[in-house]
Amino acid sequence: MVEVLIFGKEDCHLCEIVEAEIRSVKKARANLTVVDIDGDEAYYAKYWMRIPVVVVDGKEVLEAKDIDQEGRWKKSLPALLAGT
Repeated sequence: MVEVLIFGKEDCHLCEIVEAEIRSVKKARANLTVVDIDGDEAYYAKYWMRIPVVVVDGKEVLEAKDIDQEGRWKKSLPALLAGT
């Protein structure tokens, strides 16, 4: 089973968009967990300038700077979520 984490925070519009998109394309074998960085000082220090940050099986695969307004990032999601 692929482990997918989204590091974000409440009321983060971009985080919500990424989560919704991942939920729409993820395989049934993916386990998705959303982590609110506001609840952990270490996560906040590491991710606050980069959210949302998507981690698949322990590897960071997507963050805010990778998300373009045209939606090209969405095309890469199936491969990223497969861990390839």
